[in-house]
Amino acid sequence: MGKLAVIFAGQGSQYPNMGLDYLENQPQLKKKIDTASNILGFDVIEVLTSNDSRINETIYTQPLVFLVTMLAYEQFKNLNVSIDAVAGFSLGEYSALYASEIYTFEATLDMIKMRSLAMHQCSNKHPGKMAAILGLSSSVVDLICEEASSDGIVVSANYNSPVQVVISGEEHAVLKAIDLAKQKGAKRAIMLNVSGAFHSPLMREAGDDLALYIKDIAYKEPIFPIYMNTTAKPLIIDNLHQEMKKQIQSSVYFEQTIKQMIEDGFTHFIEIGPGNVISGLIKKIDLNSHVSHLDKLSDLDALKGWLENHGFNK
Repeated sequence: MGKLAVIFAGQGSQYPNMGLDYLENQPQLKKKIDTASNILGFDVIEVLTSNDSRINETIYTQPLVFLVTMLAYEQFKNLNVSIDAVAGFSLGEYSALYASEIYTFEATLDMIKMRSLAMHQCSNKHPGKMAAILGLSSSVVDLICEEASSDGIVVSANYNSPVQVVISGEEHAVLKAIDLAKQKGAKRAIMLNVSGAFHSPLMREAGDDLALYIKDIAYKEPIFPIYMNTTAKPLIIDNLHQEMKKQIQSSVYFEQTIKQMIEDGFTHFIEIGPGNVISGLIKKIDLNSHVSHLDKLSDLDALKGWLENHGFNK
């Protein structure tokens, strides 16, 4: 039996009514919903069940994805399975910070509220775009961004898999990078429907604002290792604030993180949160890794069977 990690999803796979099935199964989780509504200043249930597009707006998406991910994680904890480490993709790193007990639920949600607002304001002040490049290696995409930087800021923002990189930056530079990627044989190079140039230097002010906000928030040593987006390695707790500040404006080294975890002996991964995008990326990074996911409550029986089959049930 190998080592087991939980990887928390980021934003992008949110959907109406997500997480509400957990409330039906565990009414005591309603306390977390009430706490979240008080901290966030809006009725969480009302936004989750609405037919408008608020759930896709950053200031709503980030706290709600974290919240419903934690509802799923609380259900997962009832299985009493020992995990060896956690990580998260972008926003998902905050779920990992909470799961590793570095921050309390309330503190984490409060920080995400501030983070989403700072990123929203930064996007308005410094508009930008993001695009997915498929079918080219990260080294080629890095060179494309370097060449396209003659038209403005553009960087590799998310190293998702060996053949999928998301770029981020000023619109003219991103468009030039898309053209260059197509010239170099990319299978696809498409603009993403996002509200800003996340994980790029255009988010620097948001990182600075977050650093000021979190400096007096109490934190503890993690109960298990948490692999960070900015380093692809386990957190050194003394560097916590520096890494959180850097994460908003720097690349997400997801592919490198999974490869490092595999090198460190991890063989099994569980994605927790909306959708199953992370599960797909892990399989593209390493076909030999065993992957499962927990999104909806209906996924729980399959996850239990997977854990039993792989020897992780107690």
